[in-house]
Amino acid sequence: MARFVPSRYWYQVAISASKLHAGLTAALMGNNRVLTEAIVLDNWLQELTFSGAYPIPWRAMKVDGLEKGDPTQGVLYCWTHLPLFSMPLHASIEMGYETPLIVADPGNINEYGEFVVPGQTKRAQAIPATLHVLMKIRTILQEGGAVACLADAEFGGPVSENVLRLAKQAGARVVFQWAERQPNGMIDIYFIRAPRPLNESEEDIEVNLEFLRAEKRRILKSLGLEG
Repeated sequence: MARFVPSRYWYQVAISASKLHAGLTAALMGNNRVLTEAIVLDNWLQELTFSGAYPIPWRAMKVDGLEKGDPTQGVLYCWTHLPLFSMPLHASIEMGYETPLIVADPGNINEYGEFVVPGQTKRAQAIPATLHVLMKIRTILQEGGAVACLADAEFGGPVSENVLRLAKQAGARVVFQWAERQPNGMIDIYFIRAPRPLNESEEDIEVNLEFLRAEKRRILKSLGLEG
């Protein structure tokens, strides 16, 4: 498809292909059509990126988390395993911001230590999510760096407090980032300050965790998953 279709149409074709795939599997196997479409679209967006850059329509809904703060203070960009979790990186590159260091599954990091950003030729530097990654995250945040990671181990898994505790120890501020696709294909992008951005107490950590859990439940419900 990338060989025969101009890149400006790749996103529209990816949406059409994911809808077709979801419709067929729902008809043949009774799968969750909405969830399947979202997951297949994520795969299309990544695979197309290996063939080059292409436009993806997005709009900034709320980006107060990108406001510059103390340059010596680290920033933790955080979210969970949900469809389009990589799209905020696409938007931040187009807005001219430096990409944070990405903590990713080793299978999503190439031989150069890079993470593929959907629709962009620019890659983000990444480190694998291993048993010792938390120590590396804390060091980077203490040195005033920026790190992006997910607060759960897998899609649908429980949200962990570990990364929020690291941010507290490092004195870093927390920003929640995510993306949501609208029926017309437009992708809404969010970079928002956590309700308690400095995690200064146990109550602050719990408030931030509950925000993550509530938003995760809301998005999963829109994908046909509850409970």
